[in-house]
Amino acid sequence: MESDYLPSDAGRLFDRLCGGRWWIAGGWAIDLWLGRQSRPHVDLDVAVLRSDQYQVQQHLQHRGWDLRVAVAPGVLAPWEAGQPLGPGTHAAWCRPGPSSRWAFELLFNDDDGDDWLFRRDHRIRRPLRQLGMTTPSGIPHLRPEVVLLYKAKQQRPSDQADLRVALPRLSLAGREWLADAIDLVHPDHPWTALLRESI
Repeated sequence: MESDYLPSDAGRLFDRLCGGRWWIAGGWAIDLWLGRQSRPHVDLDVAVLRSDQYQVQQHLQHRGWDLRVAVAPGVLAPWEAGQPLGPGTHAAWCRPGPSSRWAFELLFNDDDGDDWLFRRDHRIRRPLRQLGMTTPSGIPHLRPEVVLLYKAKQQRPSDQADLRVALPRLSLAGREWLADAIDLVHPDHPWTALLRESI
């Protein structure tokens, strides 16, 4: 997926939606936290809570957006109005219309009341009020340690680049939380040693 859609575009689209319970995710979230673009981005990820999926779907479909979900590898099907997306569906592809380029990927995050749950291991959780931050211009984004926890699984070159640029500025509490979370989900992960050495 390649997109020219920017976090500021998502900010205008999602402004005041779900009581502010949406966040820019992925590499763009790292750059919003840094206050500068550290590398090229080929896509944009927007995180929402699975419990808000109907509200988000209605908001986008009312504006004519084309929403699709993966039903098989490489196969996308329309996300029909009111169709529930259960725990096995983690994302929807979104574009302004059927002939448009994909604008962003909508990522569904699990929650339990006032807590966010890491979808790969629900033992990892944190209060929703501590899940994200907001830029001076008002764009919400996931905290860097949360973004890096998702990125730890694949360790693609872009993920490694995001770790390198974020680590020097990551707070002590953020490093400790991330190291503990990676230890739980990915024992003996190479990032853990880097994080522990910097604490």
